[in-house]
Amino acid sequence: MIIAVAGHVDHGKTQLTKALTGINTDRLIEEKARGLSIDLGFAYETLPDGRNLGFVDVPGHEKFIHNMLAGIAGIDLGLLVVATDDGVMPQTREHLDILNLLGIECFIVALTKIDRVSSKRVFEVRNTVKRLFNESNISQFSIYDVSATQNKGIQTLKDAIRKSADGIKLKQTDHYFRMAIDRSFTIKGSGLIVTGMVFSGATNLSKILTVSSNGVQVRVRGIRANNQKKDKARIGERCAFNIIGRNVDINSVRRGNWLLHPKLYKPTRRVDVELAILKNEPKPLKHWTPTHLHIGADHLMARVAILEGGKIAAGDSGLAQLVLARDTFAVHGDHFIIRDQSAQRTIGGGRVVDPYSPNRGRSRPNRLITLKSMLDDNPKRILKTLAEKSVTGVRLFNFSVTHNIPIYQIEEFVTSLGLIQIGENAEELAFCKIRWYEFLDRIVTNISAFHLSKPKILGPTIQDIQLLLRPFFQLETLKIALDNLVEKKRLLSRESRYYLGWHNTKLSPYDQSLLNKASTALSPNFGSPPTVSEAANKIGIEVSALKKILKIGVKLGIFVQIEKNRYISGKALEQLKRVARKMCLESTDGQFTVFAYRDEIRMGRNFAISILEYFDRTGFTRKIGNYRRIDNQELEQKLN
Repeated sequence: MIIAVAGHVDHGKTQLTKALTGINTDRLIEEKARGLSIDLGFAYETLPDGRNLGFVDVPGHEKFIHNMLAGIAGIDLGLLVVATDDGVMPQTREHLDILNLLGIECFIVALTKIDRVSSKRVFEVRNTVKRLFNESNISQFSIYDVSATQNKGIQTLKDAIRKSADGIKLKQTDHYFRMAIDRSFTIKGSGLIVTGMVFSGATNLSKILTVSSNGVQVRVRGIRANNQKKDKARIGERCAFNIIGRNVDINSVRRGNWLLHPKLYKPTRRVDVELAILKNEPKPLKHWTPTHLHIGADHLMARVAILEGGKIAAGDSGLAQLVLARDTFAVHGDHFIIRDQSAQRTIGGGRVVDPYSPNRGRSRPNRLITLKSMLDDNPKRILKTLAEKSVTGVRLFNFSVTHNIPIYQIEEFVTSLGLIQIGENAEELAFCKIRWYEFLDRIVTNISAFHLSKPKILGPTIQDIQLLLRPFFQLETLKIALDNLVEKKRLLSRESRYYLGWHNTKLSPYDQSLLNKASTALSPNFGSPPTVSEAANKIGIEVSALKKILKIGVKLGIFVQIEKNRYISGKALEQLKRVARKMCLESTDGQFTVFAYRDEIRMGRNFAISILEYFDRTGFTRKIGNYRRIDNQELEQKLN
């Protein structure tokens, strides 16, 4: 369990931490000389059962608030220190506000320096503290009287902290690893050391992680968790990592960076949030207000775009988008704090709703509905709601990263919710059944409209259908949907066009006769298909007349134009594709030459070159020197 020791300057936080742990958290010469904490201090206590308590002694002086904010994210318990000779002071209130905004629910208050004041004064301060917590709507708190210098009440306070530790549930480690870096330094003989709080997941020695500053991958060479040498670090622990990697040194890693599982390396500069404004703010927060943002251990500038109403009043909350000055690496549920432009006071805070907000349409009604559905704390319910509302499906990989949940867990959600999952790897989508069937119906409706507007064309291509549909769908999604419709006999397909069974392209008897003759002339049964002029001469018609009927044949999906003066039947083309696929599968390296292909199809060299160049242009094959290769999953599995 990690405990934030917070409170006003000179209220005895460092001294109290030393009395509880025996460790002086003032590590800087300047801190010892001035008698106040400037940077973060850390101390640890090992309980009789082997558990570790970590204490983060945060600076109390107003000038060092940004350092304080770097150290308290991921805290389990707030230990608020109030000196009885001073009582509740401005930083006391601000620290409590910050801890509350960061989602900390359990507090212990230490009334220090009781040896300097009367019992009446202690009673007065106690009542003031109670009023402060009641005004903040915090119910889980307890108050203890202590004197660190005289060791009064220290053991009772220790017992209370240990009892609170017993109530903290062990956090799950089945999310991707994230650690907010708050310090980086080098040790001679070891190299680069980074320290911070583990926000999620777990990692082991020798694991490969990513540094958010430059996306470079590093290897974990050493781990200290809660000041003990370990071979594993997990969520809720304060850790020091010895890391090594190319292009990673003391100059490339700073406070505010993240040490991440590689799948979480997805920077963003637009974050949709639920934002609460403090009650004591003098005026509402207006749209596009510049602020200081504190998230994780990071501190950066951000503009606040209010998504509803143009402002958020003091004591209220609302949806907003934070437009950031540089990249951040947030996930759903991360807490944050915003301070005013001069960094003099805390304005409010909240939690991240969608870390990857779209660039446009942030305030559109549909977008707001989506965001409100994401306010839930349960990711499974969020996925269900999004799938029910989205007409384009929920991209599962993005959902996994946004919510920091491994993809296998997301797929379990999909199964248990009865959603339809389509696609592969990063392109996997989830639809609720109603939305999926509505999508299929829209495709059929659009193809029907296409038939009515262009009756002489067999049907639209997949690219045509993509242009017809609104909103936009990826080709991968469309292909799966079209295959589904063809399988269920709701659509027919010929070559690259899709059409309805009732659609019958009408041709004149003369055109139909020419079409039949052209089909015979271009049949693969007669060797290499002739050129247009050769075919026209064979049929006994003008070249221009044949070109006209061939173009009609292309629209009907009967022919394919492979070059300017050469056509081939759709069936013949599919046969030639099968030959190329077979040659790749049967070769040791998945490649073949023009000459081998010519011999396999038993046609002329020029025609073989024409076909392969057409395959190259359409993306079916890829030319590598004198060889061709087909890139598809089947071949990759064979070769690997």
